[in-house]
Amino acid sequence: MDKEYIYRSNIQRSLTDLYTHMADNLLAWLPDDADFDRDSITKEQEASIAAVEAIEAEWMLDEAARKENSLIQWSEDEDA
Repeated sequence: MDKEYIYRSNIQRSLTDLYTHMADNLLAWLPDDADFDRDSITKEQEASIAAVEAIEAEWMLDEAARKENSLIQWSEDEDA
């Protein structure tokens, strides 16, 4: 078998498993398609967000691509 094919397959599987873990475990508390108040989250929720951001930073070096593809999308309050 082609080594590059095996390598790409392993990377794809690893990324799929990693994102499933982040979505199903680290961010399970986050409501689907709902906004939440960043100022009222618990320390545990804050830690899970930090963990997801750290994992994404390890896998996506380009900051613009990471922001675009992150599981966590921050939006600024229009009234602020």
